[in-house]
Amino acid sequence: MKTRIEHIRLVTPDGIFGNASVLLEGNVIAGVSTDGTVLSADTVVDGENRYLSAGFIDIHLHGGGGHDFMDGTEEAFIGALENHMRHGTTSCVPTTLCCENEELAETFAACRKVRDSEKAARLPEILGMHMEGPYIAPEMAGAQDPDYIRTPENEDWDAICALAGGDLKIWTVAPELPGAIEMCRRLKDKGIIFSAGHSAARYTDVTAAIDAGYTMATHLYSGMSTIIRENGYRVPGLLEGSLLHDEICVEVIADGLHLPISLLQLIYKTKGRDRMVLITDAMRGAGMPDGGYLLGSLKKGQMVQVFDGIAHMPDGISFAGSVATTDRLVRVMVKDAGLPLTDVIKMLTVNPALELGIADRKGKVAPGYDADLVLFDDNINIHGVWRGGLQVV
Repeated sequence: MKTRIEHIRLVTPDGIFGNASVLLEGNVIAGVSTDGTVLSADTVVDGENRYLSAGFIDIHLHGGGGHDFMDGTEEAFIGALENHMRHGTTSCVPTTLCCENEELAETFAACRKVRDSEKAARLPEILGMHMEGPYIAPEMAGAQDPDYIRTPENEDWDAICALAGGDLKIWTVAPELPGAIEMCRRLKDKGIIFSAGHSAARYTDVTAAIDAGYTMATHLYSGMSTIIRENGYRVPGLLEGSLLHDEICVEVIADGLHLPISLLQLIYKTKGRDRMVLITDAMRGAGMPDGGYLLGSLKKGQMVQVFDGIAHMPDGISFAGSVATTDRLVRVMVKDAGLPLTDVIKMLTVNPALELGIADRKGKVAPGYDADLVLFDDNINIHGVWRGGLQVV
């Protein structure tokens, strides 16, 4: 069965092509036409001159739709994934918080069950798990539970890797901690991506981390060191190191609230369209009405309040993750920050695929690539989502 999506404005990093069409066959893209050539198909979907792009890839999200991945149940994974799929996310890397290993074991087990289930075909593809902690700086804990923060030790990280069973894809670790550099050197060859975050690192720690194999920075500006004064001298931190070094690709929570528009524009001006990955950092309140929600698991999470489009810590000052969805990220970056749609889509498709090492099958609308697609209008409202060639929204 072949399906043609026609009358679309195809969004690619190279430009936007009007009156284009895309042919789907099975779970892959079978053809792309940008010159008016008609692609023969069994069924036809009229795109009504809306935009079509590759499906959005979110590499840092904790939950949504009233669920948190750390609830450790299949129901929680499915509920959160369904919520984000409605907003254009076709692939993701579910993310944990600092916790005890027992909770990690439950979360990884639930992840495997959902990933291997029959329902998986109608959910965003799980590309592995992202662990945020427990090896972070206590002074940069943010919304993380300080009771579970610790220093990396060989026996502990080996035990966590055993629990993950090969499903651990990204690990946010503060590089200045004793043992962090050795940990990166030891584990990067196992396919784990190291991201510097929740960190009080100095610039020298950042360069050492890059030399060891760190390639990312977690939610830029949030939970990271910046310039301080030591004996009268200005000493740059993780923020400056992440902006300066091209080796580091930066996560950006582009909900328009974690960072003001001016900072979003500054990151773009500094890092460019190739070294930014947009993330939601969404917690269970994403896609839900304002109110109180547990950040973290139902058993051990802490209550936070969602209002004015963001989750707030009990102190009313600090943020506790976001309630953003990927369509909102695009809307903010294009409508508010004024960035080119082609560049913004690249930050949610090509760039995360490159960082994850799957750019040979995801992130592009091209023959042979996974048929993960999003159809949206000028206001970035979602009108269709395809996952593996199957229309799910």
